[in-house]
Amino acid sequence: MFEKYDLVDLPVVDNEDHLLGRITIDDIVDVMEEESSEDIYRIAGLHEDDSIFNNPVQSIRRRLPWLYLNLMTALASALVIAFFENTIQMVVALAVFMPVVAGLGGNAGGQSLALIVRGLALGDVTFENSKKALYKQVVVGIVNGIAIGVVIGTIAYLWKGMPVLGLVLGLAMIINVFVGTLIGTLIPLGLKWLKADPALGSNIFVTAFTDAFGFFCFLGLATIFLKFLT
Repeated sequence: MFEKYDLVDLPVVDNEDHLLGRITIDDIVDVMEEESSEDIYRIAGLHEDDSIFNNPVQSIRRRLPWLYLNLMTALASALVIAFFENTIQMVVALAVFMPVVAGLGGNAGGQSLALIVRGLALGDVTFENSKKALYKQVVVGIVNGIAIGVVIGTIAYLWKGMPVLGLVLGLAMIINVFVGTLIGTLIPLGLKWLKADPALGSNIFVTAFTDAFGFFCFLGLATIFLKFLT
């Protein structure tokens, strides 16, 4: 209300319209700052009271559970890579581009995640218009995936002199950027539906999924086209 109507203060009344006091703009600014900081911290898996000057033991206790969760998701990605170990041994060039596929998917997911979390916090995104928001993010993901996939596929072809490698990398990039954008939209909406904070560790889940899926997609396609790569 303060933002919409450019208010400086707002009266507070009881059920009988008796004036009880007022809320001033400086109070609202403090609340906005606290809520924004809380969302930023929770997206990264931090407690809202954490600070750079906190007691180290207290910070360790708050951060370590999320790091353990991150470790488990990282191991999931490692298992995916291990599953395609023979493919990587036969085409070592695949290892060069694996971080690119995972990283771009994670970044695409992070962009959508930030927009959806902010939209939910401000009330711009609701369950009523979530389908429209999802549709727009899907379109963005597909277009961005194609644009990036074409570029990285061309780079791989020119760098390694392997046209099929460029095709596999380009397809994997298109799919993972699209999926990253989709997951970055669905995770905060799902948390909101479960009545949890949409920002709660969302970035960890998005990164974990795009890493594992990106490796699976890239190495899976490479396995399918293996006879053309060796």
